[in-house]
Amino acid sequence: MKKIMIILAVAALSCHTANAQLGRLVRKAAEKAVEKTTDKIVDKTAEAASDAVVNATGGKSTKTDAKTTNAKSESTTAAPVRDTYRSLMQELPALPTVQQMVNHKDYELNERSLKLLASAVTKYNATVLRLTTRVMSLSYENADSAQVAEAAYRATELYTGLSREEIDHLSTLSEEEQEAYLAKHYQEGTAEAAMMKQAVDVSKYLEPVQPLIDKWNAVDSKIADIYAAAEPEMKKAYSNYADKLASATGVDRTKLLLKYFADIAPLQRQCIEKAMKLRLDEQLPIAEEIEKEMVQIRAKHQDAATYLLNYPQLTASQYLAETARLCELKEYK
Repeated sequence: MKKIMIILAVAALSCHTANAQLGRLVRKAAEKAVEKTTDKIVDKTAEAASDAVVNATGGKSTKTDAKTTNAKSESTTAAPVRDTYRSLMQELPALPTVQQMVNHKDYELNERSLKLLASAVTKYNATVLRLTTRVMSLSYENADSAQVAEAAYRATELYTGLSREEIDHLSTLSEEEQEAYLAKHYQEGTAEAAMMKQAVDVSKYLEPVQPLIDKWNAVDSKIADIYAAAEPEMKKAYSNYADKLASATGVDRTKLLLKYFADIAPLQRQCIEKAMKLRLDEQLPIAEEIEKEMVQIRAKHQDAATYLLNYPQLTASQYLAETARLCELKEYK
């Protein structure tokens, strides 16, 4: 398992600069594994609690019990419903209300830990985290550990220019030794050369699907425009408090920030809602079309498969990531 964590971390590392904070990435990978396990435990606990409630109520009537029995009988013979990127996106509940957002910010600014822990926004964020974990693991749900390890090896080799032997060697080193080893590797320019070669090859493979990718990117631009259009109003709201905030401290500053957040929260929520709707209604269908083409491209060019994005996964991830703006408190100069 340690070796898999190492090579996954190195693959992720190649997307960043040459400072090579490998130890940090390994710990992040381990945390993700824990989150995934926790998610399963939570789901099983929820199912058990639901069953307990049904058993305790005993059903509404004999007729209802008969229907329930038939439904259960049918469900046991039906094939299990598999997650899709669309179903995971649709599983996310409605955004917290403006008042819930303001309450959460109040608890956060005033460091009311217990209230913050129990807030509607905190619970919502926990759901977002669980769904994000499921989205990111969906493409590997039917793969065994050997397949995951092989994919990680291949990705690391392509992205970094490291040989399989070098990757194996890394797993035996301490964090400090890993960082030093990778810093030297990146200074030699091997990784950049490997990535440039792959980028040239991949651009050729993507030519047939590029018009669809351009359409997907166009939706991204529309979403960016939503937030950009809201900026002048956000700045105007901030200007009402800017002078007082410049000199306020402690409780007085907290009160001002909370008033400012209450002013912008409705607009902030509206922007997020619009962005998420665009991702689900417009961008995801395009992403699904792209993926149909990508399946064939990956089959023909397995050497570059790790470079070919999974656009439904990317769309679902960004859909969920929009929610990170919910309680954003931006101050302007």
